[in-house]
Amino acid sequence: MIAVSKEQLDTVQYLIQQSTQGNHILFDLDLVRHVFTSSSKPMGEEEAYQVEHHIERLIAMDGFAKQKAYIEELAEETLHRVIKTYFNIVENSLFESSQVRH
Repeated sequence: MIAVSKEQLDTVQYLIQQSTQGNHILFDLDLVRHVFTSSSKPMGEEEAYQVEHHIERLIAMDGFAKQKAYIEELAEETLHRVIKTYFNIVENSLFESSQVRH
């Protein structure tokens, strides 16, 4: 579980909201297309655990410019995993918000 401050939570919610509308602030659209059109094996538990560290660091950073700079420095394979994880979070957020609550 990742601990976040109120300000960090607001930023994460903003990023997710923008992504659900097709505005992917942190990622280049061509790169996102490449990641999802290239064939790759699913992430194992160890790879997913390693990506969690990068997601935590992104959340802790102040400002989109710093987050984008951090992302640009990641190794290609790690970057692809971060992108897939990010979009999995966005997808889960969409799913949760669309469920009818009784």
